[in-house]
Amino acid sequence: MFERRIVAVSLSLLAMAAPAALGCNQGGGGGGSTADEPADTTGDEPSPGTSTGEEPSVTSEGPVGPVCGDGVVEGDEVCDGVELNGMSCADVDPTFTGALGCSADCLAIDASQCVAEPVGEPRVALNELTSKGAEAGPFAGKGDAVELFNAGDGPADLSGWRLSDDDTFPADKTYVFPEGTKLAPGERLVLVELDAVTGAGDLPFGISSSNPETLTLVDADDKTRDALTVEGVAAMVSWCRLPDGTGSWSHCEQTLGAPNVEAKTICGDGTREGAEACDGLDVGAAKCADRGFTGGAMTCTPKCTLDSSMCTADVAVAVNELESTNDDIELFNAGAQPVDISGWILTDMALDATFDPAVDDEKLVFAPGTTLAPGQFLVVKRGNQPGQHAFGLGSNGDTVTLLKPDLTRVSEVSYGADQAALSFCRVVDGPQGSWAAGCTPTLGAANSAP
Repeated sequence: MFERRIVAVSLSLLAMAAPAALGCNQGGGGGGSTADEPADTTGDEPSPGTSTGEEPSVTSEGPVGPVCGDGVVEGDEVCDGVELNGMSCADVDPTFTGALGCSADCLAIDASQCVAEPVGEPRVALNELTSKGAEAGPFAGKGDAVELFNAGDGPADLSGWRLSDDDTFPADKTYVFPEGTKLAPGERLVLVELDAVTGAGDLPFGISSSNPETLTLVDADDKTRDALTVEGVAAMVSWCRLPDGTGSWSHCEQTLGAPNVEAKTICGDGTREGAEACDGLDVGAAKCADRGFTGGAMTCTPKCTLDSSMCTADVAVAVNELESTNDDIELFNAGAQPVDISGWILTDMALDATFDPAVDDEKLVFAPGTTLAPGQFLVVKRGNQPGQHAFGLGSNGDTVTLLKPDLTRVSEVSYGADQAALSFCRVVDGPQGSWAAGCTPTLGAANSAP
């Protein structure tokens, strides 16, 4: 229960002004003539001070004052009956509710029936997450992200709260909220993956984009405040609550730091919708031959764009490993015969029917006599020296293509944000191998699965 508070506002009654006295002449001494001045002897009007006996009497009553109880605030009245001059309990105190009244003498507000509103409780919940990082906005390029939302009526102190993807909360996989972390009602907090190189970010763990992932949020008393298990593929774009903080989880548009919005198309549900070029195994009629390859299978990226990484050519040479930290790219000849790659082109330029190598200033054209022996690895470094490429590999994703001199595609690979930060490689080596992120770097040697 909350203690009732009584507030009275009093005003003193102002004194009524006394009626003004009416002056008159008594007898003939007030307005008669003096010895020096002759009296007015006109017979039509009586002299001043002379009564004719026909004048009405004069009263001395003053003006009528305000009447308490007539429902009209006037004079010194602060209120009058139910007329409270537009005031309510909230004007007495913003936390008050109830019925405001008026005192019996109309000179004070009566707040005896006002009561304090109860202070609201916070309700902090996991609200949105993405396993592929933000595509745009203030969190783009910062890795996996988790949004918290306070759906309650009161502020939350998150000091000492913990968030982890391991329910045993090991120190190396647990984010501890710093002292003084607050979350007001309706406020959001976005936490991004910690960058081990720069030290920027928050979360010392990532969110799988392929396997089930469980996140647990506990308060400073180790009480579980929220928990979520999600299939990683469902969170590649956005997995969120609708409505915010209280609703069930579903596919969403990516709105980190803003109100959640239901997804117009759902990338990852296995069905092409809207502008999606593909979705999961649904690649429509797209074929590797459409991009100049002779074999293999067209696949789909987590962002529902076509991926020719598993397409093959009539040779056994392929892009085999790469990393975006130093921009190294590895080629491998998986065949039983040497392959002459003189004049072949290595580029990260987006290719279409109008691609012109002459306008690609950063491409590498392999020198005459460059040959890959059977089972040979060739590491191409970034630089401006012969045998080096001049283009960088973007940390947020990129595509690398190996072409013959006639622009027939030999090998092509696309990767997403942060997938190549350590090593993006084929398992097993060669054009038949599947691509994986987080490989052990083995440039110049056989690949090692993550």
